[in-house]
Amino acid sequence: MSRKIAIFAFWLLGFGIGFIGYLSLPNISHWFALNVPSFLNQAVIGALVTGVAGSAISTFTIVLWANRSSSV
Repeated sequence: MSRKIAIFAFWLLGFGIGFIGYLSLPNISHWFALNVPSFLNQAVIGALVTGVAGSAISTFTIVLWANRSSSV
């Protein structure tokens, strides 16, 4: 896999995560707002949800890519 294709794939993955996260964020943050203590406001909850989802997906992708590359 060339470097340009790998960079494009990670850009596309990040774009997809952001796009889906933006569309689903109101529902998720509303649920958290009802179930989490009131000292966390909607913006903080939204940032936490998006950050956790993005980091989990990118870490999972990098681990899969690294394991695939090392076995070739």
